[in-house]
Amino acid sequence: MKKPMIALTARIGDFQGQNRIFDNQTYFDAVALGGGIPVLVNYGSDEDYEAIAERFDGLLVTGGEDLDPALFHQLAHPSVELTDPRMDTLDLELIRRFAAKGKPILGICRGIQSINVAFGGTLIQDLNTQYPAMRPAGHQQHKADPKPAMDAPFHDNTFVEGTLLYELFGPRHAVNSFHHQNIDRVADGFVVSSWSEDGLAEAIEKDKILAVQWHPERLTADPSHRAIFETFVRQCQK
Repeated sequence: MKKPMIALTARIGDFQGQNRIFDNQTYFDAVALGGGIPVLVNYGSDEDYEAIAERFDGLLVTGGEDLDPALFHQLAHPSVELTDPRMDTLDLELIRRFAAKGKPILGICRGIQSINVAFGGTLIQDLNTQYPAMRPAGHQQHKADPKPAMDAPFHDNTFVEGTLLYELFGPRHAVNSFHHQNIDRVADGFVVSSWSEDGLAEAIEKDKILAVQWHPERLTADPSHRAIFETFVRQCQK
């Protein structure tokens, strides 16, 4: 069977004084392990976004920095680290165009937040100050000292019966989260399919769209996390 071509959203950052377009190797490896061909796609014009959505079989919206809160009609919290608006546009334009064509979309970390915002949802801008029930050790390991390995699970999530993730994970499984923001009001039409122990919605699903707050691309040695990519690639082959 022909391998599907998967578009991965590019990230923008400074490296040694140069503006770079990049993404983490783990995303590429996970898509390839699932049976797809990963290709990094960059920001551009409306015509470019439409061409990408037309030519590729699926979309992986990757992790990254914060979204501009203006996109969900809020003022920025002092903790927000605004990203390049081209990155926000890239995510939202591709999400909407792939969804309009009925093509599969997988979101990871920032990706779940971009998907939720693209369809009218909102975000908790800062878990430390806006979500008192949060257990910091479970969600902000990237700020711990010493910093633990990112390829290890940190907390358990529960999974909602009747969802795709329940089929892959069962009722409970360990995940790895690195985030100071989270989805708040869930976009219309989506269902929450995974909850953290402290009550955060960490996965949403709708039709051919699946998005998770944690990083399954770093846990592919675990069959359940690897199955996210295998299932996604199979959907892209149809």
